[in-house]
Amino acid sequence: MFHRSHLADRSRSVVAPDLLQRFVDTFLYSDDALFVDEITRVDPESRSLTALLDTTRPLPLARCQRTSAVHPAHVSAAELLMATGGLGCLHAYLFHGCRWDEGWAGFGNRIHRADFKRLATLGPPIELETTETRTRVGQRRIVIRYAFRFHQSGEVVYVGDQSAMFVRGVSIGTSFPSESAETGEDAASQKTR
Repeated sequence: MFHRSHLADRSRSVVAPDLLQRFVDTFLYSDDALFVDEITRVDPESRSLTALLDTTRPLPLARCQRTSAVHPAHVSAAELLMATGGLGCLHAYLFHGCRWDEGWAGFGNRIHRADFKRLATLGPPIELETTETRTRVGQRRIVIRYAFRFHQSGEVVYVGDQSAMFVRGVSIGTSFPSESAETGEDAASQKTR
């Protein structure tokens, strides 16, 4: 029996369900590690998107917490960072055509800044926002810098400035020459937003 992912179902008014189902079916992590539950806005012009993280879902580290009055149940910092990874991969998939089943892979390669503004509690959803602030596109590599801003119940819980690299046809564990050396392009001729 065919099972459509909850991300594809919940986001159907914003992104074609078949496209999101393909993302989920071929993504580099299983559903349990994709901390994006619904896409609520996609803006190709500003290269930004907004999504939701359902904090009532099973979260692997939050469920292990020993809670008390001084240590309430919350979404861990590691889970928030994992949400940036899923959101960044969705961004590369939707805006740059990085298709996992066509040889693309990606990884976060730098956290320039990560500010955890307050605890993200369990219960209310977290609104995840990302905007592409800088991009370098080559034939087999795309480097994207993202601004992340996460809100819960009207308050900012996380602000991040992070970069990720997406490569095609090359193991992400392999060192390879710079794109400009491979293609003969100089830095000025590479596309930068």
